[in-house]
Amino acid sequence: MRSRAARWAGLLVWAMLGCASDGIDVREYVLTSRAVADPTPATGRALALAVGPVVLPPYLRRREIVTRVGDNEVRASDTHRWAEDLGRGLARVVAEDLAALRPDLRVSAFAWRDAGAADYRVAIEVQRFEPMPGGTVALQAYWELSRSNQASPLAARSSTLSEELSGTGGAADVDAMSRAAADLSQEIAQSLPRDSR
Repeated sequence: MRSRAARWAGLLVWAMLGCASDGIDVREYVLTSRAVADPTPATGRALALAVGPVVLPPYLRRREIVTRVGDNEVRASDTHRWAEDLGRGLARVVAEDLAALRPDLRVSAFAWRDAGAADYRVAIEVQRFEPMPGGTVALQAYWELSRSNQASPLAARSSTLSEELSGTGGAADVDAMSRAAADLSQEIAQSLPRDSR
């Protein structure tokens, strides 16, 4: 008798939680490429560029979109979430942007099994990547561009980028983050040698 009552009580709580969650409008987002394609036709054999790994700070390794609300405070949204891992999404978008900016290269997001096959690799360590107070998005990252047959990097830089929000809400936040990722891609593209033979 007691176990049946406990079972019914558990089902009632589960049903109430289900009804409560139905009222939350959860939206999921992905970063998108913003780079404008270079019209210069590719010639010769295209060398390969692998993007990654991309390393995020622990507070960004979550499904919820994180907004900075103060110097020492961030807030995770209850209703705006990433539809993919943010680190993988950033690697994917930087790869897409670089492919548009540098059609002479075969660009892909990093996979460990393909590491040896790439002629170039860019590794990215993110320090900050979130909407900020005042209507902007900040992207701070340290990145290294290296060639597979060289021990020292071709380029190593800390990038501090900012994009203004074009509206309010999750879609505007992610749009500005996509534009910041495109700015980062542009900086990386400028460091890639043109004659890469």
